[in-house]
Amino acid sequence: MKHHFKLAAVALLVSGVCGASELHFLDPLSPTQIENAEQANDYLGDEFSREHLLAYERRGVFGHYYSFYPLIDGLPVFSVVDALAVNRAGMPFRYYQASVTSLLSLTWPESEVEPESSVIAQAIGIQADNFDIQGLAKGWWLTEASGIEPVWQVKVKQYKPEATFSFYVDLDHKQFLGKERTVEAYLPDFTPGDLLTGKSLKALVFSPDPKTKLMDESLEQQALTETLPDAAYSRVELQDLQAVEAGFMLSGPYVKVVDLAEPVNPSPLLTGDIEWRRHDDEFVQVMAYYHLDKAQRHLQSLGYEGTSQIFYSPIEVDARGGTNDQSAFSFLENRILLGVGGVPDGEDADVIWHEFGHGLLHFINNSDKGGDSGAIGEGFSDFYAGVHSFRDPQGQIFEPNVMFNWDARFGNRKPRTLDDQSAKYNPNYNYPAHQWVKDTLGDQLWSTPLFQGMRRAFESHGDEAIDDFERIVIEAMYGMGAGVRMDQLALSTLDMAARMHPAKDYAAILQQQFDKHGLILDPIELVISSVVKQQTGSVPLNLSLQNLAVAKLEDISFSFSDLPEGVEVSGDMTPMTELLAGDTRAIDGQFTLALGNNLTCGQKITLPVDVHYTSDIAAINHSRLALGVTIGEGAHQTATGTGGDLLDATANDVGLTKEMGVNNFYLDFSQPDLKVNQDLTLSLHIEHAQLDQLSIKLISPSGLQVDIWDRGYYPHTNFDYTLPNSVADIDWSAVIGESLTGEWQLQIIDHDAGNKGKLLSWGLSQVSEYTCSQPDVNPQPDKKPDEKTKDSGGSLGWTLWMLCFAFITRQYGKMEK
Repeated sequence: MKHHFKLAAVALLVSGVCGASELHFLDPLSPTQIENAEQANDYLGDEFSREHLLAYERRGVFGHYYSFYPLIDGLPVFSVVDALAVNRAGMPFRYYQASVTSLLSLTWPESEVEPESSVIAQAIGIQADNFDIQGLAKGWWLTEASGIEPVWQVKVKQYKPEATFSFYVDLDHKQFLGKERTVEAYLPDFTPGDLLTGKSLKALVFSPDPKTKLMDESLEQQALTETLPDAAYSRVELQDLQAVEAGFMLSGPYVKVVDLAEPVNPSPLLTGDIEWRRHDDEFVQVMAYYHLDKAQRHLQSLGYEGTSQIFYSPIEVDARGGTNDQSAFSFLENRILLGVGGVPDGEDADVIWHEFGHGLLHFINNSDKGGDSGAIGEGFSDFYAGVHSFRDPQGQIFEPNVMFNWDARFGNRKPRTLDDQSAKYNPNYNYPAHQWVKDTLGDQLWSTPLFQGMRRAFESHGDEAIDDFERIVIEAMYGMGAGVRMDQLALSTLDMAARMHPAKDYAAILQQQFDKHGLILDPIELVISSVVKQQTGSVPLNLSLQNLAVAKLEDISFSFSDLPEGVEVSGDMTPMTELLAGDTRAIDGQFTLALGNNLTCGQKITLPVDVHYTSDIAAINHSRLALGVTIGEGAHQTATGTGGDLLDATANDVGLTKEMGVNNFYLDFSQPDLKVNQDLTLSLHIEHAQLDQLSIKLISPSGLQVDIWDRGYYPHTNFDYTLPNSVADIDWSAVIGESLTGEWQLQIIDHDAGNKGKLLSWGLSQVSEYTCSQPDVNPQPDKKPDEKTKDSGGSLGWTLWMLCFAFITRQYGKMEK
């Protein structure tokens, strides 16, 4: 069975062992209909040519989503999934493929014995009398260090607190490699109405927070001790409370207030309407119940009810669940702990809704790990909480882009923003939670385009746009697997906007927002395939066009505009009917580059190019590229240094660094009389488990230092680049004009003990000079006095054909390896 598809997004999986995952968008006119998991399995089996085992199902408001474990040697890989998205009419519209095809030859060891109950108890850390083994299964597990390993899947039912887990235990039965809470595919007969008591009490809460409610920017540190005015509170109903003999408990169909951690603060007994305020310990418990209950009811109002229900049991919450100033949601235990350090987190509705957002996302995607999932989870949860505050009319006016503007305004903390316009996506990196990547906080990189897109839609369409945007963002997260990247999820969100609201401009708004942050990667690359050696005159502009996506593009054409002074490009491209995934096509003889007399030899110029094409996502049909050209042919001078093992730092008895590992390596630039210029590059190949433990400096022959790396985040253990590039930009200004000739020193300092590494190779290279030829001139024959020059220019011509140096400057630059 073959299916027609076009545009696709590519991303790295959680481990390089498995290669690249792919996200495909299917032709909406496909006649195939999927009615159940078996048919979905057959569909993916035909598409991927491999077998699967159903992992879990989910239903959203737009579609039905099937997730499968791929099989190796007939056994499931439990840590990755392939997924198929089907609309409510049964039409497939998207699939996610985790690529593990290179590992199909693995064979399960023959002599392994099943682990015993006592061994499992020791491995998983649960008392043997507190669980029952529901089943054992063989399979595989993906690890960053070792790739695919054989594991036992141990399905466990824990008694106290009650939960069902799947543990993945290694064959030595000594440690578990993973742990997941088992959640049913979906419950078609689930009716939360059976849990509704109809009992309610009135209480005071912050909604969303005191600063927003009072619209008062002057609330500072003194507000921690002073009494807030009545206007800071909202009087609300706590719905469907559980009745007990002497009153009511803060327990209902969607949330249960419990006491799980220090400080001790049992759920209170309620006997009537409540007047607790912020200095009462019970106030944050009331806050937790009200806002979590409201968050679940709001989901249902968006359509996530019945077969689309998110959460099947009450979330447990300890509103005084830790003395630190931090909170956390545990999907494994289906519980939230809210810290009381500083301003108690339970006083800020943003914190509560944020933690609820984590649970929502984990429920949707049970394989939520690896790739950019950490920052996606934080960014989505910020968006979800921010939208709640924005629904309040005062929240639309007072600090609408500020997250946690009550909890995070006090002390030395800086609140996160939902409007980080400087955040740019770098596809060379993964984005874990709370990680800064080249001056970009991944959490804000994902939340900003979603929230600002919602605000733009609200300006055009009013209140209905808020609900619409929430549904779009939530629905786009269904049917994804481990290792999801932001650029993939951006396309899924864009695609979902177009499918759910074809008559509205939501897709265009999202495309604009994602483009601002580099989240829509160009599926096409254009490079010059011949050197421009002449300094003036006209030369053929021969190009090479490559489809970077994993599906074909159609109706491709491009044109040049906004060219620099003294540069012209003439010619027209014959439109390209299609370009298959990964293919490259030469474009020769269709364009001519004309260079004026104002250019210098060695000058770098940029040719802006507009590329148009057709894809299944209507908004993704255009790329604005910048084609970089260097005038002249460069003569490169290079020198190579020696590598070696890196000396690790040492630690004292309590684990603090005792002595840093200082490593010095040298190379000699023997070419005489050379000065450093901007063309200097450093090639660097290092293997190290944690690059953020290293600082790297390059020291010139005269002793001047250039910072290369300063304990920056890097998601991989192999660092092999020619710098500067988008991974590490280098400021050469300290050594420009200095002598290149002599001994250069590369200093690598290891600041933290525990990881040894190796410098595999390094070297320096620079263009020492550029040479340019002059155009060939064939003199014209003598003309008669009355003979006019023809428009064609007579016999005057230009000749050149060279191969060499060219580069393409894309949104983040192209890294060299």
